[in-house]
Amino acid sequence: MHTVKIDTAASGNTTLVTGSAGRRIVVLGYHLVAAGPVTATVKSDTTALTGPMSMVAGVPHDAAIATWLVGGPQPHLEGAGGEALVLTLSGAVQVSGHLTYTLRPG
Repeated sequence: MHTVKIDTAASGNTTLVTGSAGRRIVVLGYHLVAAGPVTATVKSDTTALTGPMSMVAGVPHDAAIATWLVGGPQPHLEGAGGEALVLTLSGAVQVSGHLTYTLRPG
């Protein structure tokens, strides 16, 4: 498992994890907090993996790691092979947090 911090205020696309040939990014959990109203979408390069998630100031948006399941953590999102994991914001609002992921063949 790997964890990356989320720290952006850029409207549009921010790469969270760079793609790697022959590997797919599998999101196991994340925690996001916005400084103001904004929508956030998680993408595999340009393909949306979530719908636009409406965020308001100081209210966390979480997808906890499901460790209680047999076989270990289960994925929340899975990108396409070789593609980057991208966070797209609808406006220039500070969004902070962290994301836990693993890489699988693909």
